[in-house]
This record gives sequence, C-alpha cells and structure tokens, in this order.
Amino acid sequence: MVLASLSMQASYEGRPRQGLALAQAAQERAVRYGSPMLQSLLASRAARALSLLNDQTGAKKRLTESMRLVERDGRGRPSPEWAAFHGHAELDYTQGLLYTEAGHHHSAVTFLRAALAHQDRTYGRNRALYRLTLSRSLVRAGEADEAAAEAVESLEHLEEVESGRVNRRLKEVTGLLRGVDTTAARDAADQLTEFAELSGVA
Repeated sequence: MVLASLSMQASYEGRPRQGLALAQAAQERAVRYGSPMLQSLLASRAARALSLLNDQTGAKKRLTESMRLVERDGRGRPSPEWAAFHGHAELDYTQGLLYTEAGHHHSAVTFLRAALAHQDRTYGRNRALYRLTLSRSLVRAGEADEAAAEAVESLEHLEEVESGRVNRRLKEVTGLLRGVDTTAARDAADQLTEFAELSGVA
C-alpha cells in the first residue's frame, strides 16, 4: 500500500522515473499475495509512470497487462480493502490519460466518459477527478461548451471531497476555460473560481 501510494504521488509530482521504480518494487512484493486485482492496480501505476516518461509503447504494454489481470478477478485472492476502488473505471481513466499525454484528445474523451460511467458514486473524489479531467480533454478537443457543462457538474462532487489532485485539476480547467471565448466557458470559469474562493482552494 505504501509503495503504491508513493508511486502515484511521485508521478503526480513530476517524478515518473521514481514512480516507476516504486510501482515495480510494489509488484515484486505483491506477487506472494496472489491477488490479480492488486497486481492490476500496480501495473496501471507503472503504466502511468511510463506514459509520463514518454514511453508510450511500454505504457500500453503495462496497461494491457493490467486489463488482463482485471479479467482474472475471482480466480485468486481478493484485493486488499485499500485497493477496492480499482477496476474497469480506473483502467478507463488511465487509458484516457495515456491518450491525453499522446495528444489524442478525442480518443481520451471516449475513455474518460467510460471511466465516469463505470465509477461507483461511493468514490466522490474519483468522480470529481474524472469529470474535471474529462472537461480538460473536451476543451483541448475543441468542445468548449461541453467542457464547460462537465466542469460545472463537477461542483456537485467537489463539495464532497478535499484532495490536492482534484484542486490542482480544478485550477487547470478554470484556466483553460478562461482562454475560450464563449459565454458558456466564461460562465463556467466564473462558477469554478467562485467555488474555489469560497472553499479556500484559490
């Protein structure tokens, strides 16, 4: 759990090489637990780090491995409780990020929509992050008004969570919407800014 969390944090903070090393170390130690879902989660963390290292071939290979392991759920030990969030939604989200980093924003939108559709409402932080990330990809794909609608809808989830990753994505999306000259984008940016100021995020 510690290694998996540190891997995600390292990638998030712009240290993907360290993120990859931590994910690999976690994978080595997790083999003995015989949990396909746990191995899938760790493979997806490795895929994320490889993508940030611009190794798209390696990232796709690890993500494919992660997807294959998810399909083996039920054939080994269950995943530990802390990894219960992992599944198809998380893999769709990771795939969406890989497409984003490769500049394929329309393809990213498809997977980010799927991630949001598959995500259990129990995980408010993930739903907020997924929706804001979808909004970001929609802006970059030239669908600003739709991006604005998704961003505003994310406020429902943002009221439930407090997360550095989510707050950072909120600021990023607000900035992108500010750069779009449509009424919907400006109104959405104003609403996001107001929320950030009231919640102390700004």
